[in-house]
Amino acid sequence: MSYAKGDNAGVMRGVQGLFKLATGGGSNSEAYEKTKKTKTSPADVVMFSGSKDDQTLADATEGGVPTGAMSYAFCKIMGNTSQQTYLSLLQNMREIMEGKYSQKPQLSTSHPIDVNLKFLI
Repeated sequence: MSYAKGDNAGVMRGVQGLFKLATGGGSNSEAYEKTKKTKTSPADVVMFSGSKDDQTLADATEGGVPTGAMSYAFCKIMGNTSQQTYLSLLQNMREIMEGKYSQKPQLSTSHPIDVNLKFLI
């Protein structure tokens, strides 16, 4: 609301409050300490990475256009069939890249998830 009213001081107070909450400086410090100790996140984070930790990501040229190898595979799959589960998307990216690149895309999450759920953007 502060932003909509042009109240810059109110916007700054809101940002400072969010910063305190995110860094444990607010009233939620017990939760912050637990998060630090357990190395977890209260957020639902899903990440596709282009390779295993011990692999190198490949730059690719597809159709004369420079791109990342996994980015190309992701866009190709989603452009052809957007109805994917997390698992089918990962498997299809790996299939496109197999034999052409040595890297193997990975799926990581902050919490266990059902990989058979539909992937939504």
